[in-house]
Amino acid sequence: MTFEVIVVGGGIGGLTCAALLAARGVSVCLLERASRVGGCAANFEHLGHDFEAGAGLYAGWRPDGLHARVFAELPVEAPEAREVAPAYTVRLPEGLDVPVGGPAEEFYAALRDCFPECAGAAVDFYRAAAEVGEALLRAARREPALAGASRLRLLGLAAAEPRLAPRILAARGDTTARHLAGTSARFRHFVDAQLQLSAQVASDECAYLYAAVALSTPLRGLHAIRGGAQALADVLAESIGRSGGSVRLDTTVLKLAFDPRGRAAGVTLLSGETLGASRAVVSNLTVWDTFGKLVGAAHTPAPVRARLKSLRGRGAYQVFLSLEEEAARRLPSDKILAPGSRREGEPFDAEGGLFMLGAAPRWDARAPAGRRATTLSAFTDTERWFTFHSDESEHEAEDRRALEELWGRLHAALPELGAGAEVFETATPRTFYERTRRRLGMVGGAAQSPDAFGANAQTHRTHIPNLLLVGDTVFPGGGVAAVTHSAVVVADELAPFKHR
Repeated sequence: MTFEVIVVGGGIGGLTCAALLAARGVSVCLLERASRVGGCAANFEHLGHDFEAGAGLYAGWRPDGLHARVFAELPVEAPEAREVAPAYTVRLPEGLDVPVGGPAEEFYAALRDCFPECAGAAVDFYRAAAEVGEALLRAARREPALAGASRLRLLGLAAAEPRLAPRILAARGDTTARHLAGTSARFRHFVDAQLQLSAQVASDECAYLYAAVALSTPLRGLHAIRGGAQALADVLAESIGRSGGSVRLDTTVLKLAFDPRGRAAGVTLLSGETLGASRAVVSNLTVWDTFGKLVGAAHTPAPVRARLKSLRGRGAYQVFLSLEEEAARRLPSDKILAPGSRREGEPFDAEGGLFMLGAAPRWDARAPAGRRATTLSAFTDTERWFTFHSDESEHEAEDRRALEELWGRLHAALPELGAGAEVFETATPRTFYERTRRRLGMVGGAAQSPDAFGANAQTHRTHIPNLLLVGDTVFPGGGVAAVTHSAVVVADELAPFKHR
């Protein structure tokens, strides 16, 4: 059987790309190895609770935002999304709460109150980041494939931003730390905690242009989705079918099929069946898995292999909690980012000193009456979970140690929780690997350092003709909005939509 386009992987990126292509009249088939769509964004159900895989905060859901433009093309309604204000709270080590998001001037007033030792510099940093971030988003709206745009097109985009273009061009190779001059160690710790969450690196490594977009995103509004990302995945899958496309679950793709000229021509399934693709194969796997599994070493040249080795990612350790409503009301907000203590000059400890608590909103508790489904997330070294264990009990012992350590940090940072949270289940990188087959169970995309962002980013194109990429390891990075953007880029290349 032959389709025009085959999409490998049913994460948000693959689903969005397939839904747009099907709505534009392209013959498309999406293949997903699991029994449900969603990929690493799929919800986890347990004892009447429906847990999200992350904090449950989503960008791009304003009436004029990215997802509105996507769903304007689709024959289905978007899931309900409501703005979260504040988007989240950063609980500093001394117990001070910094609300992030809401109207910009209110946020700047909070910065002055919380960081009096560098109030002016802190506000100036955020004002500059917000200006640059907005300009970059405007450019991405005009040219979605921004990372791979031609020099002529980039000159045109710069001409549209005469005031900010020189500043953006001058900052292309900068780390965020270069723009934090005059700020205190406490403020830099506050910034680093947020960058670790979104960029997987701290300010001394994070590309400033990426940070400008990421840090200013809460000021543009973050939303909660009724039913979480799973609801988004399900409605996108429904859209594919309504538009005449097909979704095949429980279908494992073994490898890419090539034509005599070395172009991607389809895929071979684990069952032995080969499906043809007359126009393109779109991979929603990570870049590591696309080349390591789908393409194979024989078709991956040395420069590409070296590039893949230079990219970094992290694993997540998660605890799924049932949170009492009364305990939730004692917290400063539904979403709390808590960095640990840190001496000035010390590197940021992402694995041992940071966690994110994300409770489902009261209007969509996803739990029995009086409780809320809540996900507690922390970074972890993936390799420690894949070292040799003589039996499963050693992995279970490692899981218990990680749970005890994170549980202690949770209650030290948020004593007001009291006994209001009950542990239901945990998830390690091995859990994510078993669910998604992502390399070492890594989540959240690649670290956004200057050598991996912007002009140096992995774009949707590959060295193999007719093989394209979507997902959180290609431009513009991690998060549902970024993954959706990558899908729009590929859909527009294969079947341009003229009225966006």
